[in-house]
Amino acid sequence: MSGLRFTKWHGAGNDFILLDAFGQSLDATHLSELAQRLCHRPLGIGADGLLVVEPSPQADCRMRLFNADGSEAPMCGNGIRCVARYMLEWHLSDTHALRIETGAGIREVSRTADGRYRVAMGTPHFEPTPEGWLVNTGALHLVQFTDALEEFPLAVQGAALQRHPRFPNGVNFTVGHVARADLARARVWERGVGETLACGTGACALVVAGVLTEQLARTATVHMPGGLLQVEWADNGSLWLIGDAVCVFEGVWYG
Repeated sequence: MSGLRFTKWHGAGNDFILLDAFGQSLDATHLSELAQRLCHRPLGIGADGLLVVEPSPQADCRMRLFNADGSEAPMCGNGIRCVARYMLEWHLSDTHALRIETGAGIREVSRTADGRYRVAMGTPHFEPTPEGWLVNTGALHLVQFTDALEEFPLAVQGAALQRHPRFPNGVNFTVGHVARADLARARVWERGVGETLACGTGACALVVAGVLTEQLARTATVHMPGGLLQVEWADNGSLWLIGDAVCVFEGVWYG
């Protein structure tokens, strides 16, 4: 009886199922449906999203991310670190850096001396809005700051934003509290998933908004429910994300 080989990962608690299209055949026309089945926590493996790693003509690999509801996202800061570690340990063991094609462009990822992974997130785009700051870090986030982070009705407002006429394709919603110039706490409602334990593009968006409002330094740590992420927004506009990538287990799915 054959099945689907997978590995389970997380970055700061944001969890993923990873499928390797280098080593097995995957039906690209049914990946959205497959993501919904695999990510379903009671009936599947359970995850925030499905990562598919496949060959790329212009990079070391291509990463595709499908949210738990089956929608496809262009970029994922936590997911790409998991893909990087997978590729470096399963396919490219003779190097410490690689280039990964995403829906938001090619991103470079390198392994740091302490075993974390550093992602070149590109240059953010941003604008102020009546609701907060709208920041695109490869994925679009609406960012708000609050002094009552734990009590903030994130699920209610996050779900409502998905029906807002300004965001016909939905939007990620990041809420943060600044503890000091180099440290913030955050919660994120991800489009297609709901509230997650961490979000890499959300951490980056928060720091960008924090710098623009003169609350955060250009290098800051973002404390999310699942762990810590470090963000660096260089003076030249380049954005960097540093965090862990953990392989939880591997298996075969027969669903």
